Amino acid sequence: GQVFSSLSGTMASNREVLEKLESWFFDDSSGIENFVEDFAKAHKDVFDMDKEEHKLEYMDVYKDFQRQFETKIEGFLKDNGFTSEDLVEAVKEEQKVHGDSAGTDVIGVILATLEYDIFCQMMAEAKERFA
Repeated sequence: GQVFSSLSGTMASNREVLEKLESWFFDDSSGIENFVEDFAKAHKDVFDMDKEEHKLEYMDVYKDFQRQFETKIEGFLKDNGFTSEDLVEAVKEEQKVHGDSAGTDVIGVILATLEYDIFCQMMAEAKERFA
């Protein structure tokens, strides 16, 4: 039973990192929503979605966003005694258990937020919302 008990321990902590990340991510006090909103307000004017071609500048702004966003997540992990490896393991575990459509909403939201197309869409919406 030794192997099994240590295995279930790992899965529990994997679950825990995702649960904590989820409550942090969707908690207003974490500042994630404000961060995304402030970032969008500050950079929305770079984006002109009426034009077909994307400017190189978009990618720079996107990379900046990605860097800051990842720093926030790393900060959360560190504050809670997790590493980014723990998070990666947890996601892999979820995918093993639930298949690739891993039912971890928070990871889906985070990954979507970090996708370029979705980021551009977010900026376009911000431009309208904070015009």
